[in-house]
Amino acid sequence: MCWLGAEPAGDTWRVPVLGDVFGVDLAMRRIVTSAGEEVGLHWGILVLHYLAVAERPEPMEPSVTFADLATARSYAGVYDGRVIKRLCYTAGRDLETLTAGAESLGAQPADGGDAAFGFQPFPRITVRLVWHAPDDEFPASATLLLPENIESYLCSEDIVVLSESLVARLSGRPF
Repeated sequence: MCWLGAEPAGDTWRVPVLGDVFGVDLAMRRIVTSAGEEVGLHWGILVLHYLAVAERPEPMEPSVTFADLATARSYAGVYDGRVIKRLCYTAGRDLETLTAGAESLGAQPADGGDAAFGFQPFPRITVRLVWHAPDDEFPASATLLLPENIESYLCSEDIVVLSESLVARLSGRPF
């Protein structure tokens, strides 16, 4: 678990997650934010699945979309609605809202589009959000780039939940 970026702290493992640190107490079956608040079930499952990685995949820069993943192609249209369209109608509707949300999660500026941000949902996983501003003809649009080997860390269902959860956090929703 140390290789995955978790640090032991007594009976708890500390795991950086999107600008916060989760405390994972396996014996007590409890996962909390740095403020001591219990995380939602979906975040709890994601962090446990991340910590269960048995291999040591090479770090990779975000370069592929969800539709590019072999196990995810058939779900790409639904993913677009649940993640990308929701993002563009909420936190990604304008640059100011998106930037404020990204900064609150510790995102780093990145190259691409009218704005782009790199997020660290877990220590060994980086995702990049590339955003295109709306104009007179088209609404805002976005692309979420993932590491090519993300399926070495999370299954495609977890990637959907992680992506949806990132959008929710960008909109100010709690863990």
